[in-house]
Amino acid sequence: MRSGKQQKPILINDNYSTYKHSFDLLFKYIDVVNKNIWFPFYNEGVINSYNFSCNVIHTQSDFFETKVDYDYIIDNPPYSIKHKIFEKCIELGKPFALLVPIDTLERQYISKLFHDKDFTIIIPKERFNFLNNNVKTTMPFKCCWFCVGFNLDKQIIFQH
Repeated sequence: MRSGKQQKPILINDNYSTYKHSFDLLFKYIDVVNKNIWFPFYNEGVINSYNFSCNVIHTQSDFFETKVDYDYIIDNPPYSIKHKIFEKCIELGKPFALLVPIDTLERQYISKLFHDKDFTIIIPKERFNFLNNNVKTTMPFKCCWFCVGFNLDKQIIFQH
């Protein structure tokens, strides 16, 4: 039996920015040249400092409430609400690529959401680092790109 102390809730920090090379890997498979790419999850806003061959839409706003004219959604979403984000992306009806932990494949909702979609997973050969409050952070898990609507040749792409 536990003591009478009340436990503090676990705080989840979803504020991780993605380094440019993580996007560069994705862009080897997805043509973004001259496309309007919405990077909706602002985090620290570092995406605005990257030099991409696309038109970057990256402002601090509520993903679920914001209306944007875009071709693709590409980003590293907050993992604590990724199910809700996947649902919203599907509802929006345009191609999207989200960088999520590879164990997301184990979630029951994934087969329900993606069973009839043009769905590809791009698995990098290494773990990605992220940026949190200007500190380089290596996660204890591997991430992969969940891509929907891009008509890629394979369902699973392993980076060489």
